[in-house]
Amino acid sequence: MSEHIWYTHAPSPTAFGIALRKGWVHEEMARCGVEVRALAASPDPGVQRLRRERTAPRSVRQGGNVAPMISRSRGNDVRLIGLSRTSSIHPVLALPDAGYRTAADLLGRRIAIPVRTNASVDIPNATALRTVSNLLATAGLTLNEVELVAVPIEDSYFDRRPRPGDPIAESPPEGVAFQVSSAQTEETRALLAGKVDAVASEGSTAAILSATLGLTQVEPGLAVSRDLNNRSLLAVTVSGGLLDRDPGLVIDILVQILAAAEWSIDNEAEARRLIALDAGIHEDLLDFAYSPRVSRQLGVDLRMDKLADLRQQHEFLLERGIIENPVDLEEFIEPEPLKVALARRGVMV
Repeated sequence: MSEHIWYTHAPSPTAFGIALRKGWVHEEMARCGVEVRALAASPDPGVQRLRRERTAPRSVRQGGNVAPMISRSRGNDVRLIGLSRTSSIHPVLALPDAGYRTAADLLGRRIAIPVRTNASVDIPNATALRTVSNLLATAGLTLNEVELVAVPIEDSYFDRRPRPGDPIAESPPEGVAFQVSSAQTEETRALLAGKVDAVASEGSTAAILSATLGLTQVEPGLAVSRDLNNRSLLAVTVSGGLLDRDPGLVIDILVQILAAAEWSIDNEAEARRLIALDAGIHEDLLDFAYSPRVSRQLGVDLRMDKLADLRQQHEFLLERGIIENPVDLEEFIEPEPLKVALARRGVMV
């Protein structure tokens, strides 16, 4: 096959990840004479740059909402064609003997914020700021009432590898499990060294840190109905060039994503195993990192409540300077492919 498309997805529960692991996307594209290639598997530095910046031509992605909005704000032609919502945890964690029980206890405390000095798109930075902001708001506090301690990280999120002298440096690991396990090495070291009082974490990484180090979660001051963050609202996006040239291919992929979400409801045991593989953790940690209902939370749509959350997230990113320019969300969102895909699945919209 001479023609190909690229794909990538976050280490989070997604219907796209299920459809890929089941082989459905590859089979559907093969019928169209198109090869499906993983951006993460390419040895080409140019392709990896496209992956980091979310600008790969002829690509489809399902993952956090921050990266595509940054890319769109920079003038890249990326389109949003669906949203899913997961119950991914976004806790602020502290040492068990620190005494920080609720959000109010963080007043004036030092909270680690990762800053990847060589990253053009610093997703963990945006996620940590959002996590801390959400928690503080439950106690009537703002980011201005804590000390945000920048923790510089030289590696990009995608290129993290053991340093010389690390216990496992002789055998560099591959894959998502190492990525999520090592995602907060520097912040955790700062916490253990007493340089900060708490760290913001999420999903699989939070589950691993809590289990291995016994870190405790700072509880919100008020009940939180929805924890809006990068990976709690997952975006299905596609490069504009691919959508304009081959809308049928995009719709075919969306059909497989919708099918995977439905399949996961009826095949919970297998779905949980596949989700755990995508999330880079053991299946036993899924309920803690996400939800006992994680296999039922993969549905993709463009419901009004999700679009409202997307607008709210956009305003936060703009306010914090994470996106340089406002995104015209009306231009960013392309509802037609999903309408057609839903109709092909027999769903009335």
